[in-house]
Amino acid sequence: MSGLKGKVALITGAGGMKSVGRSTALKLASLGANLVLTDVPRKPADLPPAEVESGWRGIESVADEIRAIGVQCLKIYCDLKSPEQIRGMVQHAIEHYGRIDILVNNARAIMGRDRVPVTDLDEEVWNHFLAINTTAVFLLTKLVSREMIRLGKGGRIINIGSNVSKTAGLHQAAYTASKFAVVGLTQAAALDLAPYGITVNTVCPGMINTGRLSYWERAEAEKKGIAYEEFRAPLLKKKAEGTPLGRIAEPEDVANMVAFLASDEANFITGQAYNVNGGVLFH
Repeated sequence: MSGLKGKVALITGAGGMKSVGRSTALKLASLGANLVLTDVPRKPADLPPAEVESGWRGIESVADEIRAIGVQCLKIYCDLKSPEQIRGMVQHAIEHYGRIDILVNNARAIMGRDRVPVTDLDEEVWNHFLAINTTAVFLLTKLVSREMIRLGKGGRIINIGSNVSKTAGLHQAAYTASKFAVVGLTQAAALDLAPYGITVNTVCPGMINTGRLSYWERAEAEKKGIAYEEFRAPLLKKKAEGTPLGRIAEPEDVANMVAFLASDEANFITGQAYNVNGGVLFH
């Protein structure tokens, strides 16, 4: 994949130890891109057990890995529920590098508190999911594309969707709605930004073998009196058995598609939503 050396890529939600954000950052860095890593400062209660046990430091740890590859890395903490912080983050990145060539809207709200029927879904939970999964994607697309237009050199915007961007999940009204909206925004922004050489695409994974915490999974594990990982393992095994290719996605599978869409080889692709799910969903 060519054309990434010296480019500047901003990745949201990049601090997880076993995550799409980290894998994408490492992939783009290995291809020569300089990075802006963003995440929200996470409380210990919101960290996966493996990160707590290992002393993982979020984007601080990822930044160390990026710099070891030999490219530049800027860390910015940002709460994506705050439009003011989003604006400040983009301004900081532009002031530091002078440009942003690639935007990867990867961050998502922690799942679990939305896992109820729509009749029981709390409005505050609904608003939380829409703020992080949809409104933040819109604001970053708007602000970063303005800078891309100003420089006149095109750009890449890549959103991370989901299988539920295309088909609803049971007891996932907030998450499903927020991810459906990302695909609609992708298509609309692709049309608006095409005259400026800016492509906009979405990657739609199914279940991914990440370390991301789920409040629902943690609560169920506590009910059963077992460790979080012990509860989660059979869920992953069942999903793998139901996948035609025999496994669920690894973070690197998603990162590889992001890198392709960011590369010169994808310069005639825009407005698309690509499945990376091992054959679980065709759409």
